Amino acid sequence: MTEWHDMSALALGTAIGAGKIDPVELARHFDRRIADADPKKHIYLARTPERAGAEALAARERQKRGLRRGPLDGVPLSWKDLYDSAGTATTFGSALLRERVPTKDAVVLRRATEAGLVCLGKTNLTEFAFSGLGINATFGTPANSSDAKIERCPGGSSSGAAASVARRLAPAAIGSDTGGSARVPASWQGLVGLKTTNGLIPTEGALALSTTYDTVGPLTQDVADAAALFGILAERAAPDLRGASLAGAALLVPKDYMWDGVEPGVARAVEAAIERLGRAGARLERAAIPEFAEAIGIASYAANPVNVEAYALWGEAIERRPKDVYHQIVDRMRMGRDAKAIDAYKIHAALGDIARRYHARVAGYAAVLAPTVIGIAPAIAPLVDDKPAYTKANLAALHNTRVGNLLGVTAVTLPCGTSEGLPVGLMIMGPPLGEGQILRIAKAAETALVA
Repeated sequence: MTEWHDMSALALGTAIGAGKIDPVELARHFDRRIADADPKKHIYLARTPERAGAEALAARERQKRGLRRGPLDGVPLSWKDLYDSAGTATTFGSALLRERVPTKDAVVLRRATEAGLVCLGKTNLTEFAFSGLGINATFGTPANSSDAKIERCPGGSSSGAAASVARRLAPAAIGSDTGGSARVPASWQGLVGLKTTNGLIPTEGALALSTTYDTVGPLTQDVADAAALFGILAERAAPDLRGASLAGAALLVPKDYMWDGVEPGVARAVEAAIERLGRAGARLERAAIPEFAEAIGIASYAANPVNVEAYALWGEAIERRPKDVYHQIVDRMRMGRDAKAIDAYKIHAALGDIARRYHARVAGYAAVLAPTVIGIAPAIAPLVDDKPAYTKANLAALHNTRVGNLLGVTAVTLPCGTSEGLPVGLMIMGPPLGEGQILRIAKAAETALVA
Protein backbone atom coordinates (compact mmCIF):
# COMPACT_ATOMS: atom_id res chain seq x y z
CA MET A 1 0.00 0.00 0.00
CA THR A 2 1.08 3.57 -0.68
CA GLU A 3 2.20 5.36 2.47
CA TRP A 4 -0.11 8.16 3.53
CA HIS A 5 2.64 10.75 3.19
CA ASP A 6 3.25 9.75 -0.42
CA MET A 7 -0.38 10.30 -1.42
CA SER A 8 -1.65 13.48 -3.04
CA ALA A 9 -4.05 15.73 -1.16
CA LEU A 10 -6.99 14.66 -3.32
CA ALA A 11 -6.11 10.99 -2.96
CA LEU A 12 -6.09 11.40 0.81
CA GLY A 13 -9.41 13.22 0.65
CA THR A 14 -10.95 10.41 -1.40
CA ALA A 15 -9.71 7.82 1.10
CA ILE A 16 -11.10 9.86 4.00
CA GLY A 17 -14.46 10.07 2.25
CA ALA A 18 -14.49 6.31 1.74
CA GLY A 19 -13.74 5.69 5.41
CA LYS A 20 -10.33 4.18 4.64
CA ILE A 21 -8.31 6.87 6.45
CA ASP A 22 -9.16 8.44 9.79
CA PRO A 23 -8.40 12.21 9.65
CA VAL A 24 -7.27 12.16 13.30
CA GLU A 25 -4.72 9.41 12.67
CA LEU A 26 -3.65 11.16 9.47
CA ALA A 27 -2.94 14.43 11.31
CA ARG A 28 -0.99 12.53 13.97
CA HIS A 29 0.96 10.70 11.27
CA PHE A 30 2.16 13.95 9.74
CA ASP A 31 2.84 15.59 13.08
CA ARG A 32 5.08 12.67 14.08
CA ARG A 33 6.92 12.88 10.77
CA ILE A 34 7.51 16.60 11.26
CA ALA A 35 8.80 16.12 14.80
CA ASP A 36 11.17 13.35 13.68
CA ALA A 37 12.43 14.92 10.44
CA ASP A 38 12.65 18.58 11.49
CA PRO A 39 14.04 18.76 15.05
CA LYS A 40 15.84 22.06 14.37
CA LYS A 41 12.61 23.66 13.12
CA HIS A 42 14.15 24.77 9.85
CA ILE A 43 11.06 23.70 7.89
CA TYR A 44 8.26 24.27 10.38
CA LEU A 45 8.74 27.28 12.62
CA ALA A 46 5.73 26.09 14.62
CA ARG A 47 3.72 22.90 14.75
CA THR A 48 0.05 23.17 15.74
CA PRO A 49 -0.90 19.65 16.92
CA GLU A 50 -3.72 20.82 19.21
CA ARG A 51 -5.41 22.77 16.46
CA ALA A 52 -4.81 19.98 13.96
CA GLY A 53 -6.26 17.42 16.34
CA ALA A 54 -9.45 19.42 16.93
CA GLU A 55 -9.93 20.10 13.22
CA ALA A 56 -9.27 16.48 12.31
CA LEU A 57 -11.73 15.25 14.94
CA ALA A 58 -14.41 17.51 13.47
CA ALA A 59 -13.62 16.15 10.01
CA ARG A 60 -13.94 12.58 11.33
CA GLU A 61 -17.41 13.34 12.71
CA ARG A 62 -18.53 14.97 9.46
CA GLN A 63 -17.39 11.94 7.49
CA LYS A 64 -19.33 9.60 9.77
CA ARG A 65 -22.48 11.68 9.34
CA GLY A 66 -22.17 12.07 5.57
CA LEU A 67 -21.62 15.83 5.94
CA ARG A 68 -18.18 16.29 4.37
CA ARG A 69 -17.57 19.83 3.17
CA GLY A 70 -15.63 18.94 0.06
CA PRO A 71 -13.01 16.65 -1.47
CA LEU A 72 -10.24 17.89 0.85
CA ASP A 73 -12.20 17.74 4.11
CA GLY A 74 -9.84 16.28 6.71
CA VAL A 75 -6.66 16.69 4.64
CA PRO A 76 -3.68 18.31 6.45
CA LEU A 77 -1.91 21.37 5.07
CA SER A 78 1.09 23.56 5.96
CA TRP A 79 0.97 27.36 5.97
CA LYS A 80 3.74 29.82 5.20
CA ASP A 81 4.48 31.87 8.30
CA LEU A 82 3.13 35.11 6.92
CA TYR A 83 -0.53 34.04 7.21
CA ASP A 84 -2.03 35.00 10.56
CA SER A 85 -3.11 32.04 12.67
CA ALA A 86 -5.04 32.75 15.85
CA GLY A 87 -3.03 31.92 18.95
CA THR A 88 0.15 30.93 17.08
CA ALA A 89 2.99 33.33 16.34
CA THR A 90 3.18 34.67 12.79
CA THR A 91 6.74 35.92 12.40
CA PHE A 92 7.32 36.65 8.68
CA GLY A 93 10.54 34.69 9.22
CA SER A 94 12.02 37.55 11.27
CA ALA A 95 13.26 37.88 14.84
CA LEU A 96 11.59 41.30 14.90
CA LEU A 97 8.19 39.60 14.93
CA ARG A 98 9.05 36.54 17.01
CA GLU A 99 6.54 37.50 19.72
CA ARG A 100 3.75 38.54 17.35
CA VAL A 101 0.69 36.36 18.09
CA PRO A 102 -2.45 37.26 16.12
CA THR A 103 -5.93 36.85 17.55
CA LYS A 104 -7.64 35.72 14.35
CA ASP A 105 -6.87 33.77 11.21
CA ALA A 106 -6.03 35.25 7.84
CA VAL A 107 -8.98 35.15 5.45
CA VAL A 108 -7.48 32.34 3.37
CA LEU A 109 -6.74 30.23 6.44
CA ARG A 110 -10.31 30.74 7.59
CA ARG A 111 -11.59 29.68 4.16
CA ALA A 112 -9.45 26.56 4.21
CA THR A 113 -10.59 25.69 7.73
CA GLU A 114 -14.22 26.14 6.75
CA ALA A 115 -13.61 23.74 3.84
CA GLY A 116 -12.37 21.15 6.35
CA LEU A 117 -8.62 21.39 5.81
CA VAL A 118 -6.40 20.72 8.82
CA CYS A 119 -3.60 23.12 9.83
CA LEU A 120 -0.36 21.25 10.58
CA GLY A 121 1.71 24.34 11.36
CA LYS A 122 3.60 27.36 10.05
CA THR A 123 6.52 27.01 7.64
CA ASN A 124 9.78 28.90 7.33
CA LEU A 125 10.48 31.58 4.73
CA THR A 126 12.98 34.21 3.73
CA GLU A 127 12.76 37.14 6.15
CA PHE A 128 9.93 39.44 5.07
CA ALA A 129 9.48 37.17 2.01
CA PHE A 130 12.15 39.24 0.26
CA SER A 131 14.37 36.80 -1.65
CA GLY A 132 14.14 34.08 -4.24
CA LEU A 133 16.88 31.96 -2.65
CA GLY A 134 15.18 30.92 0.60
CA ILE A 135 18.11 31.59 2.92
CA ASN A 136 17.08 32.51 6.47
CA ALA A 137 20.00 33.38 8.73
CA THR A 138 17.73 33.88 11.76
CA PHE A 139 15.74 30.65 11.98
CA GLY A 140 17.90 28.49 9.74
CA THR A 141 17.48 27.51 6.11
CA PRO A 142 15.53 24.39 5.11
CA ALA A 143 17.96 22.76 2.68
CA ASN A 144 16.70 21.76 -0.74
CA SER A 145 15.25 18.24 -0.61
CA SER A 146 16.70 17.29 -4.00
CA ASP A 147 20.36 16.96 -2.99
CA ALA A 148 21.45 14.72 -0.12
CA LYS A 149 25.13 15.67 -0.42
CA ILE A 150 25.24 19.45 -0.81
CA GLU A 151 22.99 21.84 1.10
CA ARG A 152 21.40 23.85 -1.68
CA CYS A 153 19.02 26.79 -1.68
CA PRO A 154 15.41 25.66 -1.28
CA GLY A 155 14.05 28.58 -3.28
CA GLY A 156 12.20 31.49 -1.79
CA SER A 157 10.54 32.97 -0.31
CA SER A 158 8.23 29.96 0.31
CA SER A 159 11.20 27.80 1.31
CA GLY A 160 9.60 25.86 4.15
CA ALA A 161 6.36 25.45 2.22
CA ALA A 162 8.19 23.69 -0.60
CA ALA A 163 10.31 21.63 1.78
CA SER A 164 7.24 20.50 3.72
CA VAL A 165 5.72 19.01 0.55
CA ALA A 166 8.92 17.77 -1.07
CA ARG A 167 10.00 15.99 2.12
CA ARG A 168 6.47 14.62 2.57
CA LEU A 169 5.84 16.50 5.79
CA ALA A 170 2.57 17.83 4.34
CA PRO A 171 0.45 16.75 1.37
CA ALA A 172 0.34 20.36 0.15
CA ALA A 173 1.29 23.84 1.31
CA ILE A 174 0.08 27.40 1.03
CA GLY A 175 2.80 29.86 0.11
CA SER A 176 2.75 33.23 -1.57
CA ASP A 177 4.18 34.77 -4.74
CA THR A 178 5.33 38.38 -5.10
CA GLY A 179 8.16 37.86 -7.56
CA GLY A 180 8.32 34.10 -7.84
CA SER A 181 8.06 33.03 -4.19
CA ALA A 182 5.85 30.01 -4.95
CA ARG A 183 7.23 29.12 -8.38
CA VAL A 184 10.97 29.24 -7.65
CA PRO A 185 10.92 26.82 -4.67
CA ALA A 186 8.43 24.59 -6.49
CA SER A 187 10.70 24.47 -9.53
CA TRP A 188 13.84 23.75 -7.52
CA GLN A 189 12.16 21.00 -5.50
CA GLY A 190 10.17 19.24 -8.21
CA LEU A 191 6.70 20.51 -7.31
CA VAL A 192 3.78 22.33 -8.85
CA GLY A 193 3.53 26.01 -7.84
CA LEU A 194 0.68 28.35 -8.74
CA LYS A 195 0.90 32.14 -9.03
CA THR A 196 -2.65 33.48 -8.91
CA THR A 197 -4.11 36.71 -10.26
CA ASN A 198 -3.31 39.83 -8.25
CA GLY A 199 -6.23 40.58 -5.93
CA LEU A 200 -8.30 37.51 -6.78
CA ILE A 201 -7.60 35.73 -3.49
CA PRO A 202 -7.70 38.11 -0.51
CA THR A 203 -4.47 38.78 1.37
CA GLU A 204 -6.24 40.21 4.43
CA GLY A 205 -4.46 38.85 7.48
CA ALA A 206 -1.30 38.08 5.53
CA LEU A 207 1.84 40.05 6.33
CA ALA A 208 2.66 42.07 3.23
CA LEU A 209 5.87 42.65 1.30
CA SER A 210 4.18 44.49 -1.56
CA THR A 211 0.48 45.24 -1.50
CA THR A 212 0.62 45.72 -5.28
CA TYR A 213 2.14 42.34 -6.16
CA ASP A 214 1.56 39.91 -3.26
CA THR A 215 -0.50 36.88 -4.30
CA VAL A 216 -1.53 33.63 -2.59
CA GLY A 217 0.13 30.54 -4.06
CA PRO A 218 -0.36 26.80 -3.38
CA LEU A 219 2.56 24.36 -3.70
CA THR A 220 1.47 20.81 -4.44
CA GLN A 221 2.50 17.40 -5.71
CA ASP A 222 0.40 17.69 -8.87
CA VAL A 223 -1.82 20.02 -10.88
CA ALA A 224 -5.10 18.52 -9.66
CA ASP A 225 -4.24 19.38 -6.05
CA ALA A 226 -3.33 22.94 -7.08
CA ALA A 227 -6.68 23.33 -8.84
CA ALA A 228 -8.61 21.99 -5.84
CA LEU A 229 -6.83 24.32 -3.42
CA PHE A 230 -7.27 27.27 -5.75
CA GLY A 231 -11.02 26.72 -5.71
CA ILE A 232 -11.11 26.69 -1.92
CA LEU A 233 -8.88 29.75 -1.47
CA ALA A 234 -10.72 31.75 -4.14
CA GLU A 235 -14.15 30.58 -2.93
CA ARG A 236 -15.23 29.38 -6.35
CA ALA A 237 -15.67 26.09 -8.13
CA ALA A 238 -12.35 24.39 -8.73
CA PRO A 239 -11.34 24.36 -12.41
CA ASP A 240 -12.63 21.26 -14.19
CA LEU A 241 -9.56 19.41 -15.44
CA ARG A 242 -11.41 16.49 -17.01
CA GLY A 243 -10.52 15.95 -20.65
CA ALA A 244 -7.71 18.52 -20.55
CA SER A 245 -5.90 18.32 -23.87
CA LEU A 246 -3.15 20.09 -25.78
CA ALA A 247 -4.65 19.24 -29.16
CA GLY A 248 -4.64 22.41 -31.25
CA ALA A 249 -3.62 24.64 -28.32
CA ALA A 250 -1.53 27.58 -29.52
CA LEU A 251 1.47 27.92 -27.21
CA LEU A 252 3.95 30.77 -27.57
CA VAL A 253 7.62 30.27 -26.72
CA PRO A 254 9.54 33.54 -26.36
CA LYS A 255 12.77 33.77 -28.32
CA ASP A 256 14.48 36.42 -26.23
CA TYR A 257 14.55 37.50 -22.54
CA MET A 258 13.38 34.26 -20.92
CA TRP A 259 16.38 32.40 -22.35
CA ASP A 260 19.03 34.94 -21.37
CA GLY A 261 21.59 33.26 -19.15
CA VAL A 262 19.80 29.90 -19.02
CA GLU A 263 22.17 27.12 -17.97
CA PRO A 264 22.66 24.55 -20.77
CA GLY A 265 21.23 21.65 -18.79
CA VAL A 266 18.12 23.64 -17.88
CA ALA A 267 17.69 24.73 -21.50
CA ARG A 268 17.90 21.12 -22.70
CA ALA A 269 15.34 19.92 -20.17
CA VAL A 270 12.86 22.69 -20.96
CA GLU A 271 13.29 22.40 -24.73
CA ALA A 272 12.76 18.64 -24.51
CA ALA A 273 9.58 19.24 -22.51
CA ILE A 274 8.31 21.79 -25.02
CA GLU A 275 8.93 19.33 -27.85
CA ARG A 276 6.89 16.71 -26.01
CA LEU A 277 4.01 19.16 -25.72
CA GLY A 278 4.21 19.64 -29.47
CA ARG A 279 4.07 15.89 -30.02
CA ALA A 280 1.00 15.82 -27.76
CA GLY A 281 -0.81 18.09 -30.20
CA ALA A 282 0.09 21.63 -29.15
CA ARG A 283 0.75 24.18 -31.88
CA LEU A 284 4.08 25.75 -30.95
CA GLU A 285 5.15 29.17 -32.14
CA ARG A 286 8.25 31.18 -31.30
CA ALA A 287 8.51 34.96 -31.29
CA ALA A 288 10.24 37.82 -29.53
CA ILE A 289 8.36 39.37 -26.61
CA PRO A 290 10.06 42.73 -25.98
CA GLU A 291 7.79 43.59 -23.06
CA PHE A 292 9.64 41.14 -20.80
CA ALA A 293 12.94 43.02 -21.00
CA GLU A 294 11.14 46.38 -20.88
CA ALA A 295 9.39 45.51 -17.62
CA ILE A 296 12.57 44.26 -15.98
CA GLY A 297 14.49 47.31 -17.16
CA ILE A 298 12.04 49.66 -15.49
CA ALA A 299 11.74 47.52 -12.37
CA SER A 300 15.52 47.63 -11.89
CA TYR A 301 15.23 51.18 -10.56
CA ALA A 302 15.23 51.55 -6.77
CA ALA A 303 11.83 53.26 -6.93
CA ASN A 304 10.07 50.15 -8.24
CA PRO A 305 6.86 49.32 -6.35
CA VAL A 306 8.21 46.31 -4.43
CA ASN A 307 11.20 48.19 -3.00
CA VAL A 308 9.14 51.25 -2.13
CA GLU A 309 6.28 49.34 -0.54
CA ALA A 310 8.57 46.97 1.36
CA TYR A 311 10.50 49.81 2.97
CA ALA A 312 7.33 51.79 3.67
CA LEU A 313 5.88 48.79 5.50
CA TRP A 314 8.95 47.52 7.35
CA GLY A 315 11.71 50.12 7.14
CA GLU A 316 10.98 51.74 10.47
CA ALA A 317 11.00 48.41 12.33
CA ILE A 318 14.20 47.29 10.62
CA GLU A 319 16.04 50.56 11.27
CA ARG A 320 15.32 50.22 14.99
CA ARG A 321 17.01 46.80 15.10
CA PRO A 322 19.01 46.30 11.90
CA LYS A 323 21.44 43.84 13.53
CA ASP A 324 18.52 41.47 14.20
CA VAL A 325 17.82 41.12 10.46
CA TYR A 326 19.96 39.25 7.93
CA HIS A 327 22.22 41.87 6.36
CA GLN A 328 21.30 40.83 2.80
CA ILE A 329 17.64 41.58 3.58
CA VAL A 330 18.49 44.90 5.23
CA ASP A 331 20.40 45.96 2.13
CA ARG A 332 17.51 45.00 -0.15
CA MET A 333 14.99 46.81 2.04
CA ARG A 334 17.02 50.00 2.00
CA MET A 335 16.88 50.13 -1.79
CA GLY A 336 13.46 51.76 -1.45
CA ARG A 337 14.43 54.15 1.35
CA ASP A 338 15.29 57.21 -0.71
CA ALA A 339 12.87 56.73 -3.59
CA LYS A 340 10.92 59.77 -4.71
CA ALA A 341 7.14 59.52 -4.94
CA ILE A 342 7.10 60.92 -8.46
CA ASP A 343 9.60 58.30 -9.64
CA ALA A 344 7.60 55.51 -8.03
CA TYR A 345 4.44 56.75 -9.74
CA LYS A 346 6.12 56.94 -13.13
CA ILE A 347 7.43 53.39 -12.80
CA HIS A 348 4.04 52.08 -11.72
CA ALA A 349 2.34 53.78 -14.67
CA ALA A 350 4.96 52.58 -17.13
CA LEU A 351 4.61 48.99 -15.95
CA GLY A 352 0.86 49.23 -16.42
CA ASP A 353 1.36 50.34 -20.02
CA ILE A 354 3.84 47.55 -20.71
CA ALA A 355 1.44 45.00 -19.21
CA ARG A 356 -1.38 46.15 -21.51
CA ARG A 357 0.86 45.81 -24.57
CA TYR A 358 2.05 42.39 -23.46
CA HIS A 359 -1.44 41.00 -22.96
CA ALA A 360 -2.52 42.36 -26.33
CA ARG A 361 0.48 40.68 -27.97
CA VAL A 362 -0.24 37.23 -26.51
CA ALA A 363 -4.06 37.36 -26.56
CA GLY A 364 -4.28 34.81 -29.38
CA TYR A 365 -2.37 32.12 -27.50
CA ALA A 366 -3.57 29.65 -24.88
CA ALA A 367 -0.35 30.10 -22.91
CA VAL A 368 3.25 31.31 -22.98
CA LEU A 369 5.98 28.79 -22.09
CA ALA A 370 9.42 29.41 -20.55
CA PRO A 371 11.91 27.96 -18.07
CA THR A 372 10.69 28.74 -14.56
CA VAL A 373 14.21 29.39 -13.28
CA ILE A 374 17.27 29.83 -15.50
CA GLY A 375 19.53 27.65 -13.34
CA ILE A 376 19.53 24.81 -10.84
CA ALA A 377 19.50 25.48 -7.12
CA PRO A 378 22.90 26.87 -5.97
CA ALA A 379 24.75 25.77 -2.85
CA ILE A 380 23.88 27.79 0.25
CA ALA A 381 27.29 28.18 1.92
CA PRO A 382 29.06 30.34 -0.72
CA LEU A 383 26.18 32.86 -0.73
CA VAL A 384 25.48 33.52 2.94
CA ASP A 385 28.15 36.17 3.59
CA ASP A 386 29.11 37.15 0.04
CA LYS A 387 26.96 40.10 -0.98
CA PRO A 388 27.88 40.15 -4.72
CA ALA A 389 27.41 36.39 -5.01
CA TYR A 390 24.11 36.52 -3.09
CA THR A 391 22.79 39.39 -5.22
CA LYS A 392 23.78 37.69 -8.46
CA ALA A 393 22.21 34.38 -7.42
CA ASN A 394 19.03 36.07 -6.20
CA LEU A 395 18.57 37.99 -9.44
CA ALA A 396 19.15 34.79 -11.39
CA ALA A 397 16.58 32.92 -9.30
CA LEU A 398 13.91 35.56 -9.99
CA HIS A 399 15.00 36.37 -13.56
CA ASN A 400 12.00 34.75 -15.24
CA THR A 401 9.36 34.59 -12.54
CA ARG A 402 9.19 38.22 -11.44
CA VAL A 403 8.31 39.31 -14.96
CA GLY A 404 4.97 37.57 -14.49
CA ASN A 405 4.20 39.54 -11.34
CA LEU A 406 5.10 42.84 -13.01
CA LEU A 407 2.84 42.04 -15.97
CA GLY A 408 -0.03 40.62 -13.93
CA VAL A 409 -0.07 37.12 -15.40
CA THR A 410 -1.46 33.90 -14.02
CA ALA A 411 1.29 31.27 -13.99
CA VAL A 412 2.05 27.73 -12.93
CA THR A 413 5.30 25.77 -12.79
CA LEU A 414 5.47 22.02 -13.11
CA PRO A 415 8.39 19.58 -13.10
CA CYS A 416 9.74 18.93 -16.59
CA GLY A 417 13.03 17.11 -16.11
CA THR A 418 16.41 17.48 -14.46
CA SER A 419 19.79 19.10 -14.93
CA GLU A 420 22.77 17.61 -13.10
CA GLY A 421 20.26 15.40 -11.29
CA LEU A 422 18.32 18.39 -9.89
CA PRO A 423 14.74 19.42 -10.74
CA VAL A 424 13.89 21.81 -13.55
CA GLY A 425 10.55 23.56 -13.94
CA LEU A 426 8.47 24.57 -16.97
CA MET A 427 6.49 27.80 -16.48
CA ILE A 428 3.12 28.18 -18.16
CA MET A 429 1.77 31.74 -18.20
CA GLY A 430 -1.68 33.05 -19.05
CA PRO A 431 -3.85 36.15 -18.67
CA PRO A 432 -5.20 37.64 -15.44
CA LEU A 433 -8.14 35.59 -14.14
CA GLY A 434 -6.95 32.78 -16.39
CA GLU A 435 -6.42 30.19 -13.65
CA GLY A 436 -8.91 27.73 -15.13
CA GLN A 437 -7.36 27.95 -18.58
CA ILE A 438 -3.78 27.70 -17.35
CA LEU A 439 -4.48 24.83 -14.98
CA ARG A 440 -6.13 22.87 -17.80
CA ILE A 441 -3.08 23.46 -20.01
CA ALA A 442 -0.85 22.48 -17.10
CA LYS A 443 -2.84 19.29 -16.48
CA ALA A 444 -2.55 18.31 -20.13
CA ALA A 445 1.18 19.16 -20.09
CA GLU A 446 1.69 17.15 -16.90
CA THR A 447 0.05 14.14 -18.57
CA ALA A 448 2.22 14.53 -21.66
CA LEU A 449 5.42 14.86 -19.64
CA VAL A 450 4.87 11.73 -17.55
CA ALA A 451 3.62 9.60 -20.43
